[in-house]
Amino acid sequence: MVYTNHARRFAATLAGANARFADNLFEVRDFGPQTAILLKERVERGEILVIVGDRTPAADNGRRAHAPFLGHDAPFPQGPVVLGYLLGCPVYLFFCLKVGEGYRIHLEPFAERIQLPHRDRKAAIDAYVAQYARRLEWYCREAPLQWFNFFDFWHEPVGRS
Repeated sequence: MVYTNHARRFAATLAGANARFADNLFEVRDFGPQTAILLKERVERGEILVIVGDRTPAADNGRRAHAPFLGHDAPFPQGPVVLGYLLGCPVYLFFCLKVGEGYRIHLEPFAERIQLPHRDRKAAIDAYVAQYARRLEWYCREAPLQWFNFFDFWHEPVGRS
């Protein structure tokens, strides 16, 4: 699943590597209840949903959490955490590193179920985001030249407090 607004180059790169890539690409322009229902149906059919967790929303809707990352306070999307909660499914982290002439895939459990209590929802989201940021940072340090973003990761919208 990719946000169309900052995934064009990402999708083009992957499509160049595999012509069938777009067969299962689910492009999102605006995420609403209908999108969530469609994703829930796919998960219930046993499909795997992959979300790029280090891309903040294309729209400046304020749905970001901040976590320490590579020595700085960095913005991360809340969406993958909230979506994991809404879908009620296990969440895994997926990393792919180039090793020699091939690639090594790392798939690790993140949460059996995302828990977001009503009383401390923001704190729970922040804790999940921080947990993700620590793992992303670990892989970035493991292979520092392989973390690449197709958009300005460190950019914050004007007026962020």
